[in-house]
Amino acid sequence: MNHRQLLAIPLLVAALAAQAQDRTADPLAPLAQCINRSAFQFRQQDRLPAQVTTRSVKLATGEGQVSVADGYRLMLFHKSSLPFVNLKIERSAEGRFAADRDTIVAQLQQMAANSKPPHLVSLETDTRQGVEVLGLNNPNITQSAGVISLYTLLQAASGTVATAYLLNQPADKREFATDAQYLVLRDQFIAALAACMADAAQ
Repeated sequence: MNHRQLLAIPLLVAALAAQAQDRTADPLAPLAQCINRSAFQFRQQDRLPAQVTTRSVKLATGEGQVSVADGYRLMLFHKSSLPFVNLKIERSAEGRFAADRDTIVAQLQQMAANSKPPHLVSLETDTRQGVEVLGLNNPNITQSAGVISLYTLLQAASGTVATAYLLNQPADKREFATDAQYLVLRDQFIAALAACMADAAQ
């Protein structure tokens, strides 16, 4: 190894340290705890490693990048012993929320455009308490063995992005026996998440 390579190592370490997240604060903790006080609780919360600063998404034009200044992964349970929601809550990097939102919307639009019967879906949009709600839903619970619905909630004031994968369960163990029962549980969760995101931004 020559002297130039030796000199490059400290510079690389310094660059990686500069990219790492500042963990002196925990801005997403109130949101995680608010969700845990709802009807949906997590048994473990995994915080993203400090060195994770982006995540990749697939777009029609190729691979896109979404910034991640901080984040948690939460597996949420309702009344069953099986998880109901795989939830990711993230904070965009300073000044990056608008660009991140555009990338995420493009990703969801691409997913909807690529869907085919009998799993044909459209991108549903809504706003609740200042929180933008984007959703992709399979037509019914019997057509999805894994994820029934995918929701992304965006809170511009705090730069927060929540991505929720609502999970199907084995028919003999799941809490919902019909599409109507699933929709009630889904709507209850989305309402609770949107309310927590709105409260955490204040």
